[in-house]
Amino acid sequence: MGDSANIIVATAGKAYAAPVGSTFPLGPEVAWGTDFVDMGFITPDGLEEAMAEERTQLDAWGEDAPVVDLAKKRTQTFKLTFRETTAQLLSLYYQVQLANMTSTPSAVGPPTTKQFISFGSGSTQDTVEIALGLDVIYGGKRHRIMIARCGVSDRGARKHSADDSSNYELTFTALSAPGGAQSVQHMITDVALPED
Repeated sequence: MGDSANIIVATAGKAYAAPVGSTFPLGPEVAWGTDFVDMGFITPDGLEEAMAEERTQLDAWGEDAPVVDLAKKRTQTFKLTFRETTAQLLSLYYQVQLANMTSTPSAVGPPTTKQFISFGSGSTQDTVEIALGLDVIYGGKRHRIMIARCGVSDRGARKHSADDSSNYELTFTALSAPGGAQSVQHMITDVALPED
């Protein structure tokens, strides 16, 4: 018989970015380390997680079905839309290293000027990769997803209008982790393994 307590409705969530190689928490309730920076408000669409596989099937003489079905590649993606404009999100959206951005301080004048950042975009060599931490929260339970190394593989169009905030729709693709570690790790509270 089903148990409604096992139904997940993600009522809230957070995303955190850190340099590749940062140490992840050892449990889903453990606080994120100081390397991990909160990426700000996320739209109510929440997180869209997807996994795609490329498979190879091997046939054998006289057999009417494949005898081997091999997974060649698994691609995991994580799509989020962020509301805030921060240097981190500008870096990820425009694919520009933070070190390649310039901040000009405000001046009291005359004339008075506001602080601003400036950067160029368009270089395919300026690759931005991060470690990404995600918390999906639902009714006191938590699903923590830790991506050791990822980059932005797809970006939604940014709309500048009075109807909505200028959002950053980013799809992150998990890449192979440094040192042969697991590229993506999951921790989910209150899910029991079957007894033997």
